[in-house]
Amino acid sequence: MPKIPTPLTDTKISNSKPKTKEYTLSDGQGLHLLIKVNGSKIWEFVYVSPTLKKRRKKSLGIYPTISLSKARELRANLKQTISNNIDPIEQEKNIKNEEQINNKGLFQNVMEEWFIRQKKTLEKVTYDRKYNLFLNYVLPRFKDRNIKDITKLELLKLLEDKEKTAKETASRLFNYLQNLWAFAVLKDYCEYNYLANINKNDVLVEKRVRNNYAKITDEDIFKELVNKVYGYNGSISIKNALKFVLHIPLRAYNLCFLKWEYIDFENKILTIPRNLMKVKNHNLQDFMLPLTDEVINILNEQKEFSSRYTNLKEFIFIGTDNISPINRESPNQALIRLGFTAEKKQSLHSFRGSFRTITEEKQDIHKIDTRIIESVLDHHKEGKVELSYKNRIVYLERQKPLMNWWSNYILNLKY
Repeated sequence: MPKIPTPLTDTKISNSKPKTKEYTLSDGQGLHLLIKVNGSKIWEFVYVSPTLKKRRKKSLGIYPTISLSKARELRANLKQTISNNIDPIEQEKNIKNEEQINNKGLFQNVMEEWFIRQKKTLEKVTYDRKYNLFLNYVLPRFKDRNIKDITKLELLKLLEDKEKTAKETASRLFNYLQNLWAFAVLKDYCEYNYLANINKNDVLVEKRVRNNYAKITDEDIFKELVNKVYGYNGSISIKNALKFVLHIPLRAYNLCFLKWEYIDFENKILTIPRNLMKVKNHNLQDFMLPLTDEVINILNEQKEFSSRYTNLKEFIFIGTDNISPINRESPNQALIRLGFTAEKKQSLHSFRGSFRTITEEKQDIHKIDTRIIESVLDHHKEGKVELSYKNRIVYLERQKPLMNWWSNYILNLKY
């Protein structure tokens, strides 16, 4: 019959001194005090796991922070847990794991984790706009909430409220939330993606009207635009950017972030990496356009200006700090100052519409196929499947006559 240890007392514990080796003072029923060489005294509970069927040891804390009476209370609770066929150590691990999962499942944490992935695939301007929408509109609604506790009705209310003030934003937000919840389901942060099987039109019932960008197509007004751009007396970078986009109708982002490395002066070719274009399908070649003599003149003028400050390190159209690219709103503001508002409104993006409309209207003069006009704008009407099989057609040689005609047309409008 095993010897039953004499229960400990505070006096016995206080009088215990460290030795050259660790030793224990038993209180019975699996509870003992470990006396370490450095003098610290640690409560430990030894038991046989009801699930693993092996001896295990669990630390209960340091004496006297955990008093003798408190240690005995903890022992009693642990024995009750074991009698319910639960291993206390495994139970503690499960609780910690659940807490970690709940913490990761907080809406803000899920959102931030999702946006880390988004940053790898989105252009900076798109990422910033999307992130700020969540930061300013979505996060305040769901901050400190676990994503698994957010209901379908709460999501629908969020979308309905946004639709009242910004219909197009509400439409995009529906898609964003659907993708975020799909990510959360994948990561086991929640069980259901409520928006996956909901028709967007059933939620956002108000008809959304897509307004085309205002653009100048009347030749007399376009002539005024050409002359005011060429005569602009503000920032040299803004002036040259506007002159450039007159001849080469790039999207605003591609124009403002244009780099010297994209320009082949010898062969007079512009090449922008496909991943920086709106259509990023890897089956398509990089975007290429021939550069006319006038465009080369504009670039040389900008090169002479920029080299005073940057040694042509990166961006072509530099901003006021003489390092960073121009802000995409700066050319728009310049156009407003030039008087292009109201009935003769023209934005940076509108140069693309002007190019497309005028070149189509004058096809009987230049006799160049619409496909070539669309290729200059990098328009791709095919779906993803068609694009995946599309040949890497190079329109460069067929674009040259069109771009030369367009540059000459613009220059002939100058006073």
